[in-house]
Amino acid sequence: MFGERFTHRLEAFSDLVFGFSLSLLATRLDIPADPSQIFEPKRWVTFVATFGIICLIWLAHYRIFRHHFVLAIADVIINFVFLLGIAVLPYAVQTFLRFTSDPDATALYFGDLSLVFAALATLRWRALLQRRGDPDPALRLPEWRATVRQYTLFLVIITSLIATRVGAIPREKFYPSLAVIFGAVTFLARFAVRRLPRFLQ
Repeated sequence: MFGERFTHRLEAFSDLVFGFSLSLLATRLDIPADPSQIFEPKRWVTFVATFGIICLIWLAHYRIFRHHFVLAIADVIINFVFLLGIAVLPYAVQTFLRFTSDPDATALYFGDLSLVFAALATLRWRALLQRRGDPDPALRLPEWRATVRQYTLFLVIITSLIATRVGAIPREKFYPSLAVIFGAVTFLARFAVRRLPRFLQ
């Protein structure tokens, strides 16, 4: 339904959203009232980590479209949901930095990241379906691993947020648990997923 020109326009629009999100992220670093807070670790770690995540997500988004991804209506909708998550990130970061101990601020930040991961994984999965006939399983396998990893992270983050909200996980253990699970998911996706599933071959 959408031609090559539309695909290029969508890529350009997506890059624009990425650029604005990165620039707005920097402007969210408010000047502190006390000079001793200029190099506050929590502020800079959150900013640098989010900046790095956005850059990695941009690279993954680029890799999806470089293989002549043919867009359907569902792909366009998923891409706009993905861009919604990218656009909300600067606000989520600012809210998280200002109200770190508030459960709603934590849910907004990590929930927005999980939305981005899920949308990106869905786009990559649909792109891999289009490439089932390509003779490059060695190139597609790392992308399938990234898809599994991001879907798993989405489920882990959402489950952890719900468990923290209902009191099943103490708030002070939320971040250590998330870090351990992230490492475990990354390890398993690398060594447990050894071949493409049948529906991608």
